[in-house]
Amino acid sequence: MLASFAQRNRIELASHSSIPLYYQLSRILQRFIQEQGLKLGDRFPSEEAITKHFGVSRPTVNKAAQQLVAQGWLVRERGRGTFVADKSLVELTLLSDGLSLAEQFGDQARLQTKGVAAKHVPATSQLSASLHVPLEEPVLFLRRLRLVDNRPIIVCDSYVQATRFPELAEHTFVRESLYATFEERYDVPVMYSSRTAEAVEIVEQEVAALLEVPLFSPVLLLRGTTFTKGHVPIEYLTSYVREGVAFRSTVRRPLAQQAAVEGARRGS
Repeated sequence: MLASFAQRNRIELASHSSIPLYYQLSRILQRFIQEQGLKLGDRFPSEEAITKHFGVSRPTVNKAAQQLVAQGWLVRERGRGTFVADKSLVELTLLSDGLSLAEQFGDQARLQTKGVAAKHVPATSQLSASLHVPLEEPVLFLRRLRLVDNRPIIVCDSYVQATRFPELAEHTFVRESLYATFEERYDVPVMYSSRTAEAVEIVEQEVAALLEVPLFSPVLLLRGTTFTKGHVPIEYLTSYVREGVAFRSTVRRPLAQQAAVEGARRGS
């Protein structure tokens, strides 16, 4: 199965790359688990088979497998072998009407939020421009860790106007949602949020530790500004999303364009 997967996708290790072979191999094997649809309890190929197919040393394969065990993709059972762990993807909606993770996540019992930091920091030039506050004015910084089934998935950083939301950090959020708290406790409705997504590597030690991944691991970085009525900014956000989270989005043509396309099809 592994050989056919590698051949079908033309996957090979880059021996002259600066990226260590064990790390390359761990990412390939992770993709193998995902794309082959391996499920909890399925037996994973032996180290001997992986060594033979990719032409690498046994220690390299062992180190790659250890990384997958540490990340929760595999589990080793003494005397039995290596098996696929429960690593199903968490699926969320990207840049949609479900602005808040707490709002769009259906099974609230699986979702946990842990407060990591709440402190005032001086507004940088980025925050000053995004929140329309004077440079160096104190803004409230909130860092939260989101977990699904006790697995860390997202580090959420929010910067909000401290004067507009007094004592925000001193109380529990409404339904664990910052946006619900804005609306129900401060009567500040969230109207829309402009966001971007970018693939980056983690360079902050605390973020890597919270997500339980090595420093410089790849993550999806979401950035954006949230607005209330009158296009007034109320939050600048950055979220670090670790692997294992899938985003889906549905894109539709405007109705007028749909009608034009349909008319052209009928006329042809």
